[in-house]
Amino acid sequence: MNNNIKLSLKEKIGQLFMYGFYGKELPEEAENFINSNNIGFVILFSRNVESALQVVELTNRIHSIGKVTPFIYTDQEGGTVVQFKEIAATAISHMGIAATYNKSNSRIAGKIIGEEMDTLGIDGVFAPVLDVNFEENNPIIGIRSFSDEPDIVINFAKEFFLGLNEGGVAACGKHYPGHGGTIKDSHLEVPENFISSEYFFHYCFKPFAELAEINIDSMMSSHVLFPNISDKIATFSPYFINELLRKKTGYNGVVFSDCVEMKAVKDNFSPEEIVKNSINAGIDVIVSSHEFDFQRELFEVLLFYVKKGLIKEKRIDASILRIMELKERYFNNAVRKIRDKKTVLTKLRSNINLERKIADDSITLLRNKTGVIPIDKEKKILILEWEKVRATTAIQKAENVSMLGTIGKKYLRNVDIEILKLDGKISKSLGFKLKEYSYIIAGVYSRNPEVEKNQAQAIRKIIKLRKNLIVVALGNPYDIRSFPFVDTYIVTYGFRRVQIESLFKVITGEIKSHGKLPVEIRDIFPRGYGL
Repeated sequence: MNNNIKLSLKEKIGQLFMYGFYGKELPEEAENFINSNNIGFVILFSRNVESALQVVELTNRIHSIGKVTPFIYTDQEGGTVVQFKEIAATAISHMGIAATYNKSNSRIAGKIIGEEMDTLGIDGVFAPVLDVNFEENNPIIGIRSFSDEPDIVINFAKEFFLGLNEGGVAACGKHYPGHGGTIKDSHLEVPENFISSEYFFHYCFKPFAELAEINIDSMMSSHVLFPNISDKIATFSPYFINELLRKKTGYNGVVFSDCVEMKAVKDNFSPEEIVKNSINAGIDVIVSSHEFDFQRELFEVLLFYVKKGLIKEKRIDASILRIMELKERYFNNAVRKIRDKKTVLTKLRSNINLERKIADDSITLLRNKTGVIPIDKEKKILILEWEKVRATTAIQKAENVSMLGTIGKKYLRNVDIEILKLDGKISKSLGFKLKEYSYIIAGVYSRNPEVEKNQAQAIRKIIKLRKNLIVVALGNPYDIRSFPFVDTYIVTYGFRRVQIESLFKVITGEIKSHGKLPVEIRDIFPRGYGL
């Protein structure tokens, strides 16, 4: 960043915020606020994405405003969590990458994602996920984690981080100091983790400490409460951020909060408390992704606190130094990061064959007791799925969406698709219908305990009618706990196009399954298992 830029107090304060907005264009009100107050960061979600060229026009616009160029971030972890759908590289989920047991795949995936985000004008990616998923019932992490074993997480996360950097974007390790041991989702409530200090340092803190030592660009805090370690959620805890992360590891990168509009925070704390607690804990950038009025209030609160001396300006300056160093590493403010729209489309998905290769290596066949895999693709086949529920969405809002249908029809000659209600029931007509097909493939995708329970209830009924049922876990591999007697079970670790293509290659015998579980499914499969 141009060291000659002089910032007023208000312009310094602005750098300590990341804002999100709704719409495919930057709203005039938001643009004026970002520009006049020198807001440091902007985050893009799928709600801001329509097409590649539209995104480039948007990022070019954002990069053209502000005294110090706003840095644009997005959640593009790969697999389930990608904001650009199939427009840009999805790669596969972290757990899917780890299932290949080949660290170079993590480096490749990170680099592909990084290059395509850079092409679109994105400066930073909120990844890799450093959470160790040691709680099987975790409702929000799951396949977003590389493993339930800290060393596997560390080894694959390091490569993913380096890949992102090679691709031209900043990385961010999340969700510090670990969201992998919770059974609640901080989007909805405060997750509490009552683990001991010894367990905490091994299963939660260890990956973050390791990535801090190799100077990952930034970290993101979680809103998780560890009552046996600190009496404050991590985002508000000086012990977690100033003592452990800063002093113990010596880390001096930027620390973002997770979005403070999550219910864990916004429902329990006032704007004044959010600002005071975050800044006192050591947060550099307060992230607020949704409401403009709330974002403006947070800014005004911090500006007021500093003007009144309730927060020292030197505390703000400490964050400014870290923020400026991060921005300087990725572009010079004198040359604003404006992307040429004509070259964008030639670069996006240009490495899809590498994405496919990683996906091919990830598919994990855990059961094939009757040898039904590979199937005869000429026979009559029924694909069953259930209505889909987005993360943090009520089951009543389930949508009639198929993850397998479109691609399945390209691989199978005679296939029907049926999407069932998420009520655990099997109609009499379906019961009769099951007898008409040579193969039944059931794709399960669990986003919360209720969905998992209802899908499992239906699966158990179907198994009684068709013992040779093929169950495909399109998300968490843990689903088999609810129907452990199933004879045929395959895990994809996600539903992106390349993953579904690889699934059908395995099912039809075009390729063999090479994936191995990077997690333990307790009392059923050990870590490292795969046929």
